Amino acid sequence: MKKKIKLVLLPGMGCVPVKESNFYGWLETKIRTDANLREKFTLDLRDFPDPHLCRQSIWLPFVRDELAADEHSILIGHSSGAVACARYAEKYKVKGICVCAGYDDDLGDATERASGYFDTPWDYGKIQENTKFRVCFAGVKDHLVPIDVQRRFAKNLDAKCVEFPEGGHFFAPTFEELMREIEKALDETEDET
Repeated sequence: MKKKIKLVLLPGMGCVPVKESNFYGWLETKIRTDANLREKFTLDLRDFPDPHLCRQSIWLPFVRDELAADEHSILIGHSSGAVACARYAEKYKVKGICVCAGYDDDLGDATERASGYFDTPWDYGKIQENTKFRVCFAGVKDHLVPIDVQRRFAKNLDAKCVEFPEGGHFFAPTFEELMREIEKALDETEDET
């Protein structure tokens, strides 16, 4: 039997309790109740420390030390968690990242600036080197992260970009596509080895 792949979810800013926020609890239920997904994946879904500032100096060590994300893990990040996903992959090897409503600048927001994710230039080459795949989900009608920012982030990551023409900031639990894209990316990377 193949070893299960560990999914690690990095939530958006202010998402506590995490299991009651956005699509996170839905994803956990989906993996727990779908026999096919349960056979392939585990999901580490926990409340994060510092949920209202999401500081890089706290979140990245938490992902490394408490959630034990490694080269066999897939990180799923939403909003601020998407930024954290990419910054984590800049420093550490992971199997892949799947970001939802991702961005690579502070969007003119003081709280985002305080997080520390935008204090240094991005090393997209290192993120690509440290991941086997990258997938970005972008909502065309996102009122928090403009679609052009999400598209630029996906391009800079050299990621597959899956756009939702009617999609917003991915608050609702309508994410069957997420697992399909992860499974597709895994199949493609396994074919390459």
